[in-house]
Amino acid sequence: MLSNYKIRKINFETLFIFLSIFIFALLIIQNTASKNINDFYDPARDSVSYISLAESLKNSNQFVRAEFIDAGVETIRTPIYPLFLSIFLNNLKTVIIIQNVFHIISSLILLSIIKKFADIKFALIIFILFLFNPVLISLNQLLITESFSIFLISLSIYFLLQNKNKHIFFCIVGFLPLIRPAFVVLSLGILLFINLYVEKLSIKKFLIFCFLLLIPTVGWTVRNYNFTNLYLFSSLSGMNLLEETASGVMAIDEDLSGNKSLFEIINIEYEERRYWSQVLRNKVELGNVSRVIANAPGPNPHLVANEYQSYALRVLKDNIPELFILTSRSFIYILLEPGDHLLNYVFNLDNLTGYKLIYTATNLFLLFFTFKYILKETFIKKKLDKIIIYYLLLIFPLLLLSTPHARFGSILIFFHLYFFSREFHNFKNRRKNKN
Repeated sequence: MLSNYKIRKINFETLFIFLSIFIFALLIIQNTASKNINDFYDPARDSVSYISLAESLKNSNQFVRAEFIDAGVETIRTPIYPLFLSIFLNNLKTVIIIQNVFHIISSLILLSIIKKFADIKFALIIFILFLFNPVLISLNQLLITESFSIFLISLSIYFLLQNKNKHIFFCIVGFLPLIRPAFVVLSLGILLFINLYVEKLSIKKFLIFCFLLLIPTVGWTVRNYNFTNLYLFSSLSGMNLLEETASGVMAIDEDLSGNKSLFEIINIEYEERRYWSQVLRNKVELGNVSRVIANAPGPNPHLVANEYQSYALRVLKDNIPELFILTSRSFIYILLEPGDHLLNYVFNLDNLTGYKLIYTATNLFLLFFTFKYILKETFIKKKLDKIIIYYLLLIFPLLLLSTPHARFGSILIFFHLYFFSREFHNFKNRRKNKN
């Protein structure tokens, strides 16, 4: 009798998962088949730079974009995603299919984690919420690093929660900066908090974990130094610091009062940031960088980015209160931004006011439980939770971006659903114990 019940339970779970993935696959295949390759470029055209580097790797075994050929080397992008694209250059639609497969695997990983502490019906609901998340689905359809990043982060969480195979976690986190340079902060942060594991580690294992974390970052930094004589992991950090953070700080004084919605305020502030971004770039390029460029054989993005970073740090140093306001606003934008522009761009969907309200309300709901869980575990139970630390370290570099773009917050969706599930499960247990 019991065995028959288990069989029915397994069959229901398997059938539900299979049908969900089947429906998801049909939607993706239909959307992908009807498009040409230019439709998979992101609105910011980051895809162009990745494809250019992929072509360079495939055709000449060099890592440099055509527009920066005189500079001799690429220091803005990191190599893993262009290398991945180079394998499928003749049919980039295959990349889109693989990215959606990554998303399916990430969904199954989340399901397997939630099942360990919650009942199967609740776990399947969380699985559906992640699998059919509109922002994630939209990002999967674009030739950018988000799908790859989210897949590896979800995989790393899976191994982090295990009592064994921790080396796989450190290995994955170590290579994340080679996909997105902002993750270098994550690697260094986890190194600082490695004491979570030290009590149970020998010196040998401790050193191995440090090696796994740092060798990709150190290796790429040494490579860049050999070409540029500059200690930099990525020129993108200097560019973002000026064009995103410093310009966002300069835009803080803009009067955004009045009867405006959150989305209107975001758009106004974004436009103001773009204006200040151009102003700051002009100031720098008419100063030190003009001299650098004049003496260089061609465009030198390494030195330009270095000057951007130096100038941006001076701006931030002189505007600490504004920087605090910026990071606070960025936090709200990143966590709540509904990504309607992505749905409009990828799927040509208009009139998304209702969607924006529902998605934002859903995010607020999840965030309430996320913050409740974090505060309870950290301040009441006084635990140094590994997942919470991982989450906070991922958020940190995002706070320096004033761009209200859902793609930046997409890597946090997995965490929000996990924290919500933990807190909801704890709530159910408390009610059960009272009764």
